[in-house]
Amino acid sequence: MIVLAILFGALGGALFAGFAGAAMGALLGYGLWETLSLRKRLSLLERDVEGLRSRLTLPSVETAVEQHGGEEAPLPDLTPGASETVGTGSAAPPEAPAFQEWQPEWIEDVPGTPTQANPPGDAGQRSGRSIPDSLNRFLSGGSLLVRTGIVVLFFGVSFLVKYAAERDLLPIELRLTGAALGGLLLLAVGWRLRHGKPAYAHALQGGGAGVLYLTIFAAFRLYGLLTPFTAFSFLVAVAVLSSLLAVFQDSRSLAVLGASGGFLAPVLASTGAGSHVALFSYYSLLNLGIAGISWFRAWRILNLVGFAFTFVIGLSWGWRWYRPEYFSSTEPFLVLFFLVYTCIAVLFALRQPPDLKGYLDATLVFGTPVVSFALQAMLVEPYRFGLAWSALVLGLFYIALAMLLFRKRLHCLRTLAEAFFAFGVVFGTLAIPLALDSRWTAAAWALEGAAILWAGIRQGRRTARAFGILLQFGGGISFLADLHVSAGTLPVLNGLFLGYGLMALTGLFSAWCLWRHRDEVSRVEVVFGHLLLGWGLLWWLSGGLNEIGRHVAADWTVGAVLWFLPLSSLACDLAGKRLAWPAMAWPALALAPMLYLCALALAGDGINPLAEGGWFGWPAAFFVCYLLLYRNDDRDPRLLGALHAATLWLLTGVITLEAAWRLGQWPPASPVWPLAALGLVPACCVLLVSGPGERLSWPTARHQDAYLTLGSGPPALFAWLWLLYANLSSSGDPAPMRYLPVLNPLDLTTGFVLVSLALLERRLRLRLPDPFDGPAGRRAFLSAFAATVFLWLNGVVVRTVHHWGGVTFSLPDLHHSLLLQATLSIFWSLLALCAMLYAARSGGRPVWFTGTALLGAVVLKLFIVDLSGTGTVARIVSFVVVGVLLLVIGYFAPVPPRNPEEERP
Repeated sequence: MIVLAILFGALGGALFAGFAGAAMGALLGYGLWETLSLRKRLSLLERDVEGLRSRLTLPSVETAVEQHGGEEAPLPDLTPGASETVGTGSAAPPEAPAFQEWQPEWIEDVPGTPTQANPPGDAGQRSGRSIPDSLNRFLSGGSLLVRTGIVVLFFGVSFLVKYAAERDLLPIELRLTGAALGGLLLLAVGWRLRHGKPAYAHALQGGGAGVLYLTIFAAFRLYGLLTPFTAFSFLVAVAVLSSLLAVFQDSRSLAVLGASGGFLAPVLASTGAGSHVALFSYYSLLNLGIAGISWFRAWRILNLVGFAFTFVIGLSWGWRWYRPEYFSSTEPFLVLFFLVYTCIAVLFALRQPPDLKGYLDATLVFGTPVVSFALQAMLVEPYRFGLAWSALVLGLFYIALAMLLFRKRLHCLRTLAEAFFAFGVVFGTLAIPLALDSRWTAAAWALEGAAILWAGIRQGRRTARAFGILLQFGGGISFLADLHVSAGTLPVLNGLFLGYGLMALTGLFSAWCLWRHRDEVSRVEVVFGHLLLGWGLLWWLSGGLNEIGRHVAADWTVGAVLWFLPLSSLACDLAGKRLAWPAMAWPALALAPMLYLCALALAGDGINPLAEGGWFGWPAAFFVCYLLLYRNDDRDPRLLGALHAATLWLLTGVITLEAAWRLGQWPPASPVWPLAALGLVPACCVLLVSGPGERLSWPTARHQDAYLTLGSGPPALFAWLWLLYANLSSSGDPAPMRYLPVLNPLDLTTGFVLVSLALLERRLRLRLPDPFDGPAGRRAFLSAFAATVFLWLNGVVVRTVHHWGGVTFSLPDLHHSLLLQATLSIFWSLLALCAMLYAARSGGRPVWFTGTALLGAVVLKLFIVDLSGTGTVARIVSFVVVGVLLLVIGYFAPVPPRNPEEERP
């Protein structure tokens, strides 16, 4: 329902005044809903009071016991004379103080009129009444005719005065005297009937006061029969008289009728001409009269009537007639309006009954600064820094007022003082972007939304919290709509960045408030708290990156980003530890993913990692990244292991890309140099982790399993895939150096990769024997490792034939080269000889059969490939050498005997 009220208000405002009207309509819709909600809460409180009153006036204790289901009544009767009413057994002790009833201000009891308590059943019926029931009760009540008659009479007198003035029917003095006498007659009759018919009497007195307001204002402004001093003296007298009558008779309706008539008098008698100074001076007197009443009575409806009339009429006059030259004669009245209703808000909290003392009128507490600031924005629009100075003065005023209330040490006003202090901080902060940019609407909405959310948490009001959250999202949308507006030229101290910062600050503050009071809010609001945390962080990161793009030179952009992101994550971690806010650890630990995005962006743009300031940005980023991991070392080991591994991958990738780019920029270098760097750096990472890295107490020794498995696994896999690709696709040209087999960049890097893989496998078998030291795992690794070594050695042979034999490095030419085919046949035979000799000595039958299979491949190759060639020398040499090797193998490497253990079933 609150959402519907806000939406309908915004829709109605948009129909009249566009976007500004929609904003104001939304505020009015919210205020209307808050008023209805408060009336509902007051009706519940009235029911409780009626129930207590009925229990205090019961005829006997036995009756009270029966009404409580046989149990003793929880509240004994302590009123004077109760001992005679309930009997001797329930007489109160002599020292017991009398129970002093408090009668709520919405129940008007006239002194001298006895009040008959309603029975409990009636109180229950009253609590169940809905808004239609209340409307039906109002329409069927006896005072409806009186109220309607007074309203009709007031409008009739207004139209009569206006009609007579237009047609000169009677002398003006006579007309005004008659109207004044009529008003005095209504006052006299109402005062006479105040005891017998109080509601009727109050209505007559209110109408009489309204007629007097109308008559005096017409005599002064329309006809000039009264001097300003005389007219305002009469107006003050009528205001004081109405206030005194309302206070003496404890009549809220009289006060509302008198105030409404006073506010409507200038509107009804207006001819479109006159002095706005006279109008606002008159309204100032009325508002001072309402302030005087609030000193004695906490009548919220009267305060809201004066607030609404002054704001609506003042806004309508300003929208139609205000011009910059009216500033000096209009600003004092706006300041007075603000001061009066701020004072009324404080008095309302002070004048509450004991059980409700300190209760805030949210409409005045929050509506007064919002409305006043909006009107002030209209007045100071022609002045460059007018709104900024206004916000600064307003912030200082609220902080001073909060300090004054804090020094009074009144516990009942602590919430009000905290609200004023929050407004002081809000407007003081708002003065900065207002002085530098024009995006005040979005910033004001976001800051007010945070303040309303905070107050809603303090007062336990869900609707206020919901509205505060919606207001922040609305402020963000409004801010995005103004992004096209040019910003200042100063770095950081410009409206755009400070606006981003304010949006982020309000989101983070709101998220923290919802987290801190998570036991007092609903689960949905806790979820919204997490959304606000992400909302605030997104605004902060967007603003920072935008500021870097606008003001940092292109040669330093990457470095600035790589400093901004880690410092932001570190600030989140420090804030989370300081505020005991666990959710802030997630943006701190998200630094590694953000650095991944930076690396991908650089790679996508073809920029090497250390370019554009990366040389000083990446070291700082990795330092902060590991610092955050160290500060959060007590978290879930699986999460920490993944983050450590991801950081190691990123570090390896950055060094790999930079090394490859640097070697690629070396003018005389061939493509094999950057290719070798792509395999060398991951192999070094694997070697350091599986070797000397374990001697570091943190992080490798602390998270050794994570570094050996998840951390080293992807670099090792990348190095192995690189080995396969490089040996299958590269010719290994080491220009500007001469090619030497094995002693060249490609082969040395391949050997280094193989060594690192072997050391990693050995370290894994020792550290984690269960998955890695079993027969199946061991056999699989040795088979893959042997196949990789075989591929590398064949690559060495092919590259040697290419460089020393003059064979073009392409698949068709290599396939048809008899020199390469003969060399491969001899090389494979030598490998088979070595394998079978080793197997014959060690008894490894699988190795021996592998050598046999390799020899079979050699024989097939000789008769299928080599016989198809035309080179006789290569063919003869290959056949002779292979034949001799077969004889040697047959004599020195017989098949090993079968292991007896293998024959067992």
